Amino acid sequence: MRKLILISAAVLIPLAAQARDITADETVRGFVTTSVLAAKVAQGCKKISVSTEGLLALQLDVTAHIEAENYTVEEAAPLQDAAFNAEIEEAAVAQIKERGFDPQKAKDLCAFGTEEMTKGSPVGAVLESR
Repeated sequence: MRKLILISAAVLIPLAAQARDITADETVRGFVTTSVLAAKVAQGCKKISVSTEGLLALQLDVTAHIEAENYTVEEAAPLQDAAFNAEIEEAAVAQIKERGFDPQKAKDLCAFGTEEMTKGSPVGAVLESR
């Protein structure tokens, strides 16, 4: 029995010490992409801004998910990584383009943002008309 406990401990301790890649968590990626899309719209369209209430709700949701998954501070640190943020930026631009909008044009960003708000999408929930 004692041997079994020692073997179990030898297997479980390294597993517990392995950091998980929070940047691969699709839920976290979705939250971050939503935030970036909302910021792009608000920066590019003078008629739309980021909703303080919507942003707070998004932050609470992502925090609840991170806590539920028991990510450590060390595991969450890569969310600040420049390469990860560049990847999310590319994904946000691709999403806008996939919908037929030009992310460089204010008119298109306004139309994209308006559609998102009308649909009540996660991005739309973080936006409001000015």
